[in-house]
Amino acid sequence: MSNFIFAITLFFIFSLSEIHSQSLLTPFEKNNKTTTTYEECISFYKNLEKTSKLVKVIEAGPSDVGYPIHTIVLSSHNDFTAEKSRKSGKTILLINNGIHPGEPEGIDASMLYAREMVTDGNKSKLLDQITIVIIPIYNVGGSLNRNSFSRVNQNGPSEYGFRGNAQNLDLNRDFIKCDSKNAETFTHIFQNWDPDVFVDTHCTDGADYPYLMTLITSQRHKLQKQLGDFVYSHFVPAFYDKMKSEGLEAFPYINSDGDPSTGISDLMDSPRFSSGYAALFHCIPFISESHMLKPYDARVNAQKILLRSLALVCVDYKKQIFEIRKTAKENYRKQTDVTINWKIQKQTTDSILFHGYEVEKMTSEVTGLERIKYNRNKPYEKKIPFFDYGKPDLKIQRPDVYIVPAAYQQVIERLKWNGVQMQMLSKDSMIKAEYYRIIDYKSPAKPYENHFLHSQIELETIKTKRKFFKGDYLIKTDQPSMRYIIETLEPQAPDSYFAWNFFDAMLQRKEYFSNYLFEDIATELLQNNYTLREDFEKRKRDDPAFAKDPDAMLNFIYSRSKFSEPGYMIYPVARWREE
Repeated sequence: MSNFIFAITLFFIFSLSEIHSQSLLTPFEKNNKTTTTYEECISFYKNLEKTSKLVKVIEAGPSDVGYPIHTIVLSSHNDFTAEKSRKSGKTILLINNGIHPGEPEGIDASMLYAREMVTDGNKSKLLDQITIVIIPIYNVGGSLNRNSFSRVNQNGPSEYGFRGNAQNLDLNRDFIKCDSKNAETFTHIFQNWDPDVFVDTHCTDGADYPYLMTLITSQRHKLQKQLGDFVYSHFVPAFYDKMKSEGLEAFPYINSDGDPSTGISDLMDSPRFSSGYAALFHCIPFISESHMLKPYDARVNAQKILLRSLALVCVDYKKQIFEIRKTAKENYRKQTDVTINWKIQKQTTDSILFHGYEVEKMTSEVTGLERIKYNRNKPYEKKIPFFDYGKPDLKIQRPDVYIVPAAYQQVIERLKWNGVQMQMLSKDSMIKAEYYRIIDYKSPAKPYENHFLHSQIELETIKTKRKFFKGDYLIKTDQPSMRYIIETLEPQAPDSYFAWNFFDAMLQRKEYFSNYLFEDIATELLQNNYTLREDFEKRKRDDPAFAKDPDAMLNFIYSRSKFSEPGYMIYPVARWREE
């Protein structure tokens, strides 16, 4: 009887072990052309949490559908909060997956990597030095919207999620405007953890070449100088070397006009993108881009090697990372002239050794016109131009204080989400300060990511008094979020809140005039105002179309008179500087 009981006990032990083992197998491992679903992914991490004290699964906040965004925290000694991790002297690495769920290899790779980190005793020792925070699937709505056809240029997996979220937004354009619940939740995650290093996993859709993995590093000249120098001189070379030591030869992202042999260019990652957003807070950001034409299992393995290598470099350079981020934050706050826009300088060129395929031109059987084809039977190795110099394109003199009316609640709440310190006015006040008059701007004919994004913005700075009210907000620029504040509140910054249409109402008149009634008033204004009359006559001489347009001429006089509404075309955010 005792032998029977012993046998039954062993049977149940082995059965439970088998069940446990199966629960930690990923869908990808069961079929290497398969990517996990949202439900399978979260279930996997919850099972992993049950087996290891090194894992914490946290519901971080809502997504755009009825399922939450999670964070998976890997750390030792119960350091599952940012405060505890910092107190323990650990670097913090944030990994974002599934922003484009049709590019899911980072999702599957992170599951494999997380399991490896907490079940392999040798590897888990690393968690004494680093806390790894994984967003398993960021675009939950897109992940639930599975199909097999939307990534027409991609080699597997057999089924995957969709690029757009439930609102059909591209979330990698939403980090400033935060139209989605996803972006709001991400902001809270990022601001809570303040990661030292960040990576967003993707699959590229472009040129053909032998590399399995390419890497976007936030443009070095756009980073604060000491931080940019450290990243490009030390961190990035070590990162590439670490990947190469594991058999993965990575290469900078292939951003080219057709044939890469003619040159590749750095991506100017403005803050709408994940890496550009992270750079606002002096984080070291990357976007990994595995190659869409390589087999899916190879792409998953490449992302896993990249994550493993990145964590190792984070630990190797832990002390330097802490020091350089502190220096970057301090030195940026000392700047008075601040660059708010950059352009890649094509006149300044580096060269880089590139492995590519010959590009051949031929006649298309579809269009009858010229097309290109990459000939994999003709590989080459040669140096190509690398345009990696970012030149400051626009600088402003930063104010000491911005004053934002409380009426612009959407702006205020986004500033608060990003840790901006602000003070409310205690009483109504007339404030003399600098204000921008919007002279001109361009907007697209069709919407871009739910907005009509303004560009080519022309401004005139005026000094005047305007009334602000009790409850409006004073925002000092000398604070940790200084770069975020400036690049969202300066209208000419490419991803400012003005550019993203948060202030559009001030671009439209609310009061008008009737031509037949204003004619007599306009005559009197011209008679009594010599400067106005001279400007008016000059405009008629210089602009024949204007001289033939009675509406335009009357509007010219009206807008320069006391009758014109004072807020029209005046950006409502004040810039105050100590004299």
